[in-house]
Amino acid sequence: MRWGVLTHAAGPRDAASELADTVGLAVLAEELGFASFWLAQHHLGAQQGHASSPLVVLAAVAAATSRIRLGTAVVVASLEHPLRLAEDAATVDVLSGGRLELGLGAGSDPGVAEAFGAAPAQRYARLGAALDALTGTGPAVTPRAPGLRERLWLATSSPEGVDTAARHGLGLLSGRRSGPAGPDDRRSAGLLARFRAAGGARVGLSRPVLPGSSRAAVHALLAPHVARRGHDPAAWFAAGNVHAGTGPEVRAALEADPCLPYATDLLCHVQPARLTLAELRPVLRGLAELAGAPPVAAGPGTTGATPAGRGGARCGPLSPAAAPDRP
Repeated sequence: MRWGVLTHAAGPRDAASELADTVGLAVLAEELGFASFWLAQHHLGAQQGHASSPLVVLAAVAAATSRIRLGTAVVVASLEHPLRLAEDAATVDVLSGGRLELGLGAGSDPGVAEAFGAAPAQRYARLGAALDALTGTGPAVTPRAPGLRERLWLATSSPEGVDTAARHGLGLLSGRRSGPAGPDDRRSAGLLARFRAAGGARVGLSRPVLPGSSRAAVHALLAPHVARRGHDPAAWFAAGNVHAGTGPEVRAALEADPCLPYATDLLCHVQPARLTLAELRPVLRGLAELAGAPPVAAGPGTTGATPAGRGGARCGPLSPAAAPDRP
């Protein structure tokens, strides 16, 4: 399993500061040996996000790095012109030396869709048009990025979306719905099992993972950000919404995550926190230590799917030279 870093480029500071930290975070992730760096798109300032154009930001990241893979998690493809998106993605892929991992989604905010002049009811059809342009069904795109077709991902939480990803040979990006009652990871694990059974090969699992000197210290760091979202921090942590604590505690939480056995890529983030680069440095160093002594994922139980990782269960160590795992 490959370890990656996911950021929302979000925070209360001005865009120049937050985006500069985003590029710096990618540089740090590469220095620490992470396999990939992923950026979430937020339009119209949603969730204090500043990366409304993630491919533009990743072009800047590409110029500051040389090895780490660069992902979008995700571009809302239903708001993009299919050929424009395909050309922009191909350009970033060429500039980065073939390092782009292009994650796409249909979008779920009708207000944003209307602001872009797009009918919310047409979002899946528009996503399909984007996939056609990116998979070579439409006109030839310039510049040519021949390997990008094998590095497309789809974010979805529906059985129909899972089937679409498997049918088109796309990677599957799976997130986590958190709330006062805790995450619904069992449902997500069922969808991942369905994806594997349909022949799906790549699974990017997005998880909030925050190692620290103690559980109390990490909770103190996160508590103001959880409260800002209107949740009681103590109840939020008790419900298991975040893998937080010391290294061994985080490792145990990951081992208990029913989705982990299906993951080829673990995308670690700090949502809902809005941390500066200085605050993120010790978090990433802790993640790097975890990746060097990874958790042992529990088997997939009765799903009938084969878990990812070397030997069928063990997550691979963090290593720049590590070969991609296969299910």
